[in-house]
Amino acid sequence: MQSVLFIVQNLPVPQDRRVWMEARALKKEGYTVSVISPSFNFSKQKKFRKIKGINVYQFKNYYQPGRFLGYFIEYAYSLFRIGILTLKVYFKHNFSVIHVANPPDLLFLIALPFKLLGVKFVYDQHDLNPELLKNKFADKSQKKLALFYKVLLWLEKISLKICDLHITPSKSAQKITLKRNKFKAVSVIVRNAVFRNGNRDKIDKRYLRKVKKFKYVCAYLGVMGSQDGLRNLIRIIDHIVNDHKRSDIGFVLMGDGDELSVVKKRAKKLKLNNNIVFTGWADEKMKNTFLNNADLGLMPDPKNDHSTNSLHNKVLEYMESGLPFVSFDLAETKMIAKKAVIQIKNNNEKRFAKAVIDLINNTKQRKALGKYAQKRVLTKGYTWNESTKNLRLYYKNLLDSKETQKSFFKGPLYQECYKKGLIEIKN
Repeated sequence: MQSVLFIVQNLPVPQDRRVWMEARALKKEGYTVSVISPSFNFSKQKKFRKIKGINVYQFKNYYQPGRFLGYFIEYAYSLFRIGILTLKVYFKHNFSVIHVANPPDLLFLIALPFKLLGVKFVYDQHDLNPELLKNKFADKSQKKLALFYKVLLWLEKISLKICDLHITPSKSAQKITLKRNKFKAVSVIVRNAVFRNGNRDKIDKRYLRKVKKFKYVCAYLGVMGSQDGLRNLIRIIDHIVNDHKRSDIGFVLMGDGDELSVVKKRAKKLKLNNNIVFTGWADEKMKNTFLNNADLGLMPDPKNDHSTNSLHNKVLEYMESGLPFVSFDLAETKMIAKKAVIQIKNNNEKRFAKAVIDLINNTKQRKALGKYAQKRVLTKGYTWNESTKNLRLYYKNLLDSKETQKSFFKGPLYQECYKKGLIEIKN
């Protein structure tokens, strides 16, 4: 069977849920699968691990958040370490596909020399990096921002020009990519989704001790970067707890990232420590425990060109757990969640806080929206079983002969994907 190499720079596996589930899907299909990713704690982890039959190669990364120069140093070092490991994996497993996950959009530099050897290049565009840049560095020099924005557009264009398959997690992001780029590869959607492994009801009651004093619990799940709205969330919690005097509501914030230390300090300054539980990265049991016992979910990502066109993992995690949630008016989120989300316009934090309180107070509405959310996940196919079924189909076509590929485009499986809006042909 063919061998596949996944490369991810910004998150380790299996914490990068999307990459990990894609890797597991291909392993189940019979491919030899390897993954190169950073490590959170390199000194205490092995450089090589075999997890569920997948070869995981890890490197120590130097995260330098918040500065343009810092990111340049981080990415230069990462590319060097990834390049060495890629050579090692190639000589050991002779991979026929390099599947890279952005950010950054520099990983085509690793794939390019291997394309000369006949290796296929899959560009899995997790994020619209030009839009992400404007969001993360909105407070920086506009001239410098404009320059780096053009650089990221150029890197995106090169990645698309040389890839053999383009993957994106949402229709909104795909539309933007196709509108501003011309390329020959097939563009397909593999949505972020929830993994139903039968363990959703397995919880650890020890975690509940942290929130047992609260009558109601609100949950946040996800990465804690500057673009994820955690500072907004702390101000929203301040409105709820201090302005509206709702000390009976507790908040569980699951995740980690470069904003965690910042928001912890802000929470302490605003005297919110008694109402917030910071868990760090949550494993499956912790996540299931808190989501199964929460009353609603929180999605504080402010509306911008990046967030409104992205499908966030937390959306489907909340829905699958039967949690209605509150967000700002993000287009892709509304398209997926429909009535399961209460949306607030103009990034208005006070109205967001009021919407949380109103939903907490209305038990009947909250439960009805929760049931609707769970049903929608199942009936609309927002599960990894459905997403990875499409991924396996796309991979089979990618590695088939040209004649077989031509017949694929005329076949029923292609027609089914096309009708669902999951596939676009650009040649």
